[in-house]
Amino acid sequence: MKILILGAGVIGVTSAYYLAKDGHDVTVIDANELPAMGCSYGNGCQLSFCHIEPWANKSFIINILKNIFFCKSSISINNVASKKFLCWLYYFFINSISTNAIRNSKNLYKISSYSRELFLKIIAEENIDFNFNNKGILHFFRSDNELQKAISFYKNIGISHEFEILNRDQTLEKEPSLSQIEVKSSLAGALFFKNDYSGNCKLFTRNLANICQNKYKVKFIYNSKINNIFTNKKKITGINTESGVLYADNYVYALGYNGLDLLKGINVIPKISAIKGYSISSDIANINNCPKIAICDTKNRIVYSRIDNIYRIAGFAEINNNNANIDLGKIKLIKNIAQNSFQNIGKINEKSKWAGLRPVSFNSLPIIKCEKKYGNLYINTGHGSLGWTLSLASGMILNFLIANKLPERFAFLKKNKY
Repeated sequence: MKILILGAGVIGVTSAYYLAKDGHDVTVIDANELPAMGCSYGNGCQLSFCHIEPWANKSFIINILKNIFFCKSSISINNVASKKFLCWLYYFFINSISTNAIRNSKNLYKISSYSRELFLKIIAEENIDFNFNNKGILHFFRSDNELQKAISFYKNIGISHEFEILNRDQTLEKEPSLSQIEVKSSLAGALFFKNDYSGNCKLFTRNLANICQNKYKVKFIYNSKINNIFTNKKKITGINTESGVLYADNYVYALGYNGLDLLKGINVIPKISAIKGYSISSDIANINNCPKIAICDTKNRIVYSRIDNIYRIAGFAEINNNNANIDLGKIKLIKNIAQNSFQNIGKINEKSKWAGLRPVSFNSLPIIKCEKKYGNLYINTGHGSLGWTLSLASGMILNFLIANKLPERFAFLKKNKY
């Protein structure tokens, strides 16, 4: 079967990998000159298979209300009066109700735990290089109340086996550089997820694209803007691009937030909003007292990852900010929080400033489905901040859908009213 994938980010490339490996004739098209130029380029570099608390939850709603009027906050909101955004916010609020949030988290874990299996398998089978680090991820907390809430949440989801509970002293033993927090604020303890990983998402995506091209004969078309989608109102009939009109049997949308106008043009409107994130990177070569393992600052929604001699600092949540412009105030704030949290984070590379629009569905579950209106259009988007984490499972699930062999444990995706 001939399949055309729109988008060469990590979701598009992992989709191409599994479809081509299953024998399909796959082409991937992207407006950029290389794979992984969007959210896959400068993300937090963590494979957080257990970080499954959805954006839509009570605590996040409370934090929005607390921080909405403060510019020096890790959470902010823009253009509140937008009708489209208010519609998304309504469904987002409904899914923040405790029973819905727990259900969504359990379903998210079904995808993320499967993705972990596939990551270990692809590393073994393809020998793919991406600065893989399997030393776990440490989630630290600045108050005992926050720590106890997190323990209760993960117990309710049923994944107590995934983490160790560390007190203050055990946390500092695991990551001594956190002693700086004691000077600036406080450290209550941590949860250590030993089976979560980290690595370089951009490198992973580009090396996997090379494997797709060289081993599985996937064709990649770069520097080609997609103008619009052709239909006969029953199915997709072609994709109009700067390279001409491209034809296939099935089409896969994997463009994230930036391509939603293409879907809108054929009256397919997923309930997705942009939650903008930022990152900076520092040089830590020959620095001994910087953090050694991947870390998550739960209060400030910042993650820290060591990638060889680079230290990636990423996070924040600018809700409904639909451009990728870099707010230097946010960059300064993320840098200050990092410097106040650790003994040493190395020398910040001023050219590393990055911002990306994470496509977030109202219930925080990815949208992986066949669009019934057209039959030969498949959607693979809405992964939020877990795009890389969920990418391999998302690609494989898409392959299951196209083959009409979706396992029962993922049947909830068919019922996902995106």
